[in-house]
Amino acid sequence: MGPLEYETIDVTDERVRELAQVLASERSMAILRILRERELSMSEIAKELDMPISTVSYHLDKLLRVGLVEVTGKKYGKRLQEVKLYRASSRPILLLPRPAERRTSPLDKLRVITLSVATGLSALVYWAAEKMLSSERSSGTETIKMFSAETTSRAGHSGDYVPALLAIMTFVIVISAGWFLKKRF
Repeated sequence: MGPLEYETIDVTDERVRELAQVLASERSMAILRILRERELSMSEIAKELDMPISTVSYHLDKLLRVGLVEVTGKKYGKRLQEVKLYRASSRPILLLPRPAERRTSPLDKLRVITLSVATGLSALVYWAAEKMLSSERSSGTETIKMFSAETTSRAGHSGDYVPALLAIMTFVIVISAGWFLKKRF
């Protein structure tokens, strides 16, 4: 299941007035209540609620505009006409008292780029170090001695830590360089 999608509406948007009118209308709310339970056509709603089809059409139009109802499909009526099917929307609506001003700054972009570069370089360093060590192990020589004999006997090859250590050091250096650049600008 993906992230929950929602619609945001600024309180100065005209749809907020329409939303308030819809929520205050008994007929709109009656339509919304039955569409929460099942999918229906306009004529089925009119019949079930004993309302004129023109009234149902008017309220459905408002419910659609504010996002409380959605068209879910079509079926064919008695005269082989296409008939839309409606249901209550499951998409939440978020009212914002003030406009959301979340714009991506150049510094945000620099952070993302720095993190991406650090991750990529770290993976490359890890892969290269692992490849070098495995070729040295297979040839029977081991040139990298980073730990004492005691550590080697407890943990296996002393070189097992080298690729990870180099990758972590690379990541820290690149992130630090990005932090330094951020401070300079």
